[in-house]
Amino acid sequence: MKRKYTVPALEKGLAIIEMLARSSVPLGVTDIYEINKIPKSTIFMILTTLEDLKYVQKTNDGKYRLTLRLYNFGMEMLSRLDIRSIARPYMEKLATELRFTVHLAMLENGKASYIEKVKGPGFVQFSTEVGQSFHLHNSGVGKALAAYVPEDSLEQYVEMHGLPAMTEHTITNLDTFRKFLVNVREVGYAIEDEEGEVGIRCLAAPIFDHLGQIYAAISITALRSELPSMTYHEVGMKVRDAALRISEQLGYEGEGQAPTN
Repeated sequence: MKRKYTVPALEKGLAIIEMLARSSVPLGVTDIYEINKIPKSTIFMILTTLEDLKYVQKTNDGKYRLTLRLYNFGMEMLSRLDIRSIARPYMEKLATELRFTVHLAMLENGKASYIEKVKGPGFVQFSTEVGQSFHLHNSGVGKALAAYVPEDSLEQYVEMHGLPAMTEHTITNLDTFRKFLVNVREVGYAIEDEEGEVGIRCLAAPIFDHLGQIYAAISITALRSELPSMTYHEVGMKVRDAALRISEQLGYEGEGQAPTN
């Protein structure tokens, strides 16, 4: 349903800005008219105003292209985004719905570091803390982060910290770890099955920034008895969906980039 109160001139101005942003070449008044059928006189007035305000620049052949003014405003906004405040509502929703503890982590010095935590409402509580760091190979958030770092960075992190066995289930071979990360990218979430601590399972998903690059990871932590393997996909998709919603709040619009060297 169309809103009752609109500003037609503003709508047309934003439509022109979007056309210029999507075009690989500068556009003239006639070009814009042929695309959108906005009256040429209106297009000219809008472009003149945008030029005066330094949002567009006129080329030597009389066409128009965007300046970096909007980009700079966007970058200022992105620099002020607080991933913790953005993620917190989604973490609370997951914790309430699934009744598991939820963690948010970022990559720091080759490890996954918790930057936020929402306790689950269940009787069992985990002693994890904000600021705590975990290896990439034996934690859910670590695996979700590692799946999208460049190969040379992954090798560097493994060289720094190794692949220590925390339990009998821990992956300790780099090639095996690489194969596991391929699966993470295919399904969109990572499984950690008693690899960091016996009796504990985690499911985690990657969070991407506006460039489609890995930014953080979100996970749920549960007792093995409360998270049977048959529920992995159902729960994993819920974690993945929450991660996607957070990513969209960071400006993410497409597919996460596969790691490159």
